Amino acid sequence: MPLVLIILGASLIYYSYRLGTKAHYPKNIQNNKNVFKNYYTKSELDLYKKDIEELKENVNYINESIFALNLKIEDIQSNYNNILSSLNNKEKIKINDTYQNFEDKSENLNDKIKELHNKGLSIEEISSTLRIGKGEVLLRLGLKK
Repeated sequence: MPLVLIILGASLIYYSYRLGTKAHYPKNIQNNKNVFKNYYTKSELDLYKKDIEELKENVNYINESIFALNLKIEDIQSNYNNILSSLNNKEKIKINDTYQNFEDKSENLNDKIKELHNKGLSIEEISSTLRIGKGEVLLRLGLKK
């Protein structure tokens, strides 16, 4: 089996080599170096040159427009980042204030519960007076001890 594959591969290589050597191109293209000069007239070449110059101008205009748009995008991104950072700072301040208020209210509630408990009120009476659950009253009393 491997011998058959080797013979088949060698024959394909030989066949492709023979096709490559038999390929021929028209003699006028191979031998004539002035085909391009004879084919196009000078006026046609001038028209093509003008078209190419116009295309170059258009490309330059497009490149300048893209550059201007990139500058605007960078400016907008920097403004966006500034706004985000200022909002984040405001939110952090707001969160800190809220946390501080919560801590103050929690300490105040703990003091009220302890005061009412020291007066001799039951857990049910304290929870109904402060409008909180019995479990919370018990928890806060347990934390204070």
